[in-house]
Amino acid sequence: MSNISFLAHRARLILCSCLLIALHATAAETAPLKLGIMPFNSTLALIRTHQPLAAHLEQALGRKIQLLTSADYFTHINQLLAGDFDLAITGPHFAIMAAEKGYRPLFRYAADLRPSFVVPTDSPIKVIGDLRGKRLGMPHRLAVISSSSIKWLDDQGLRLGLDYQSIEYASHGAAIAAAVAGEVDITLSAASAWQQAPESTRVKTRLLATDIRLPHVMTLAHSRLPKAEIERVRQALLSFGNTTSGQTFFRETGYQGYAEVTPADLEKLRPFINLTVKMMR
Repeated sequence: MSNISFLAHRARLILCSCLLIALHATAAETAPLKLGIMPFNSTLALIRTHQPLAAHLEQALGRKIQLLTSADYFTHINQLLAGDFDLAITGPHFAIMAAEKGYRPLFRYAADLRPSFVVPTDSPIKVIGDLRGKRLGMPHRLAVISSSSIKWLDDQGLRLGLDYQSIEYASHGAAIAAAVAGEVDITLSAASAWQQAPESTRVKTRLLATDIRLPHVMTLAHSRLPKAEIERVRQALLSFGNTTSGQTFFRETGYQGYAEVTPADLEKLRPFINLTVKMMR
């Protein structure tokens, strides 16, 4: 082979390699972004609720959004910490844990997370003290709603296993449905999760409020995404509230919009992070 032929052959190989690298980079940029949602409700309800957000992100980013959830809270936190999601909507205590594993908290929902108790409309339970001797339904024990409320009840002099019994359900929605069906006398739920329940369920129940106030669910992006892409996600989330579908989303969920995550938020969550780690072990 002449020197000219050899150089031409080598140039073709280099060009092919460059094309393959470019194609690979383009494919990575256009691959669907995996958005993992904490399983606080049924899969169908979560997908239906978050579809307008996914559609807005797809339009703003020019990339498909793959909505995902997990079988249970244990699976969700393990997937989150393993980096299985590009974007995530997760409990505030999970979000702080994930921040140590490569995720960047973008926003929390503006509304406070308000643990509440749900009872059937005709229930004789009027005040929290009436819980004594009753069956309490609750979401998964890893949910911050459950751990914070059990602590709150203990501060009120009501001890789990002695003054009341608990039954754990897979999600807020399942726990609320159990109260309606009479499987439990009273159930724990976030006020926003109750607001997202079907109207046919809400009209059969009423809320007993607590004075617990926590930072709400947070939205994260994994740091493996380019910084410019993460910033585009931030801007897309901010613009969502300016759309008709976004305004409907925040009104119907009770989330009220997005807010920055502050040092005060982290301080409020720290005791529950330690408790969650202990329960996972």
